[in-house]
Amino acid sequence: MKKILIKIGLLVVSILIAITIVLFMQNNEKNNYQKCGAVLIDKIETFRQTETRLPNSVKELGLEESMNSGPYYERKDSVNYVIFFTIGFDETLIYYSDKKEWKKSR
Repeated sequence: MKKILIKIGLLVVSILIAITIVLFMQNNEKNNYQKCGAVLIDKIETFRQTETRLPNSVKELGLEESMNSGPYYERKDSVNYVIFFTIGFDETLIYYSDKKEWKKSR
């Protein structure tokens, strides 16, 4: 009986450790995307201050458009834009310039 309880306890601890690792990795990945996006946001805002308008594309910032997960830039109107990353097949991390916040969407 003691051996069964020990095995169950080890199984529970192992599952909890695995869940913790997965959650940490997901949070770390999101932070990496946001740091990369912050670099692009800084370039856009610097461009806006010097040129008094938003760039039409990242090429005006001297950058090449990404062909991977991002960051992608989309000008919405004369004052608002979004930065987004595609994560996997069904998830997107989006920065909204009007709200100055990141949101995940599926």
